[in-house]
Amino acid sequence: MQVVDLSSLISVETEEGEVQKYLSSFCCSKNEEVESFLHNRAIDAEKRDFARTSLVIDDQTDTNEIIGYFTVTVKPFHFSEDISKSTKQKLSGSKNSENFTTTLIAQLGRSDPYKGQVSGKEILELALHRCKEIKQLTGLRIVCVEYEDVQPLRDFYEENGFYFLQTNQNNNLRLSFVRLS
Repeated sequence: MQVVDLSSLISVETEEGEVQKYLSSFCCSKNEEVESFLHNRAIDAEKRDFARTSLVIDDQTDTNEIIGYFTVTVKPFHFSEDISKSTKQKLSGSKNSENFTTTLIAQLGRSDPYKGQVSGKEILELALHRCKEIKQLTGLRIVCVEYEDVQPLRDFYEENGFYFLQTNQNNNLRLSFVRLS
């Protein structure tokens, strides 16, 4: 397994269509949004500096198939009114804060052919490693994920050390966090 930044593929490839074709080989039937983002919006987000996408590549194959990917960005969140002052202090450094800034793992997915071979946890660990690199550069120690309120996703993030914070009022997604050491 190897992690390759999408930006490096875009800068090396002379034909953007080739990169687009390569990204379109990714298949994630469990989550159409994860598949759609990589197929339709990842290159644009990369070029516009909205987010950074990293591909997890199977470097044991001649075709360097995409095992999975993750996308990270920096995003501010507004605390909901029911968040305690101690939690605000933990996440933002001030018990009176209304907002906090975080590294957001905006997308995380595994390609269908690799189910049973590479776990979601392994891809998440690679994403968290990238978040630790971001922390070293920026000081951002809080990593968040937003996800649909379904049991498998709740279980996945809880089992991997994320704590539920609040439900986002705008999109009804759960917001959970982990604090990097």
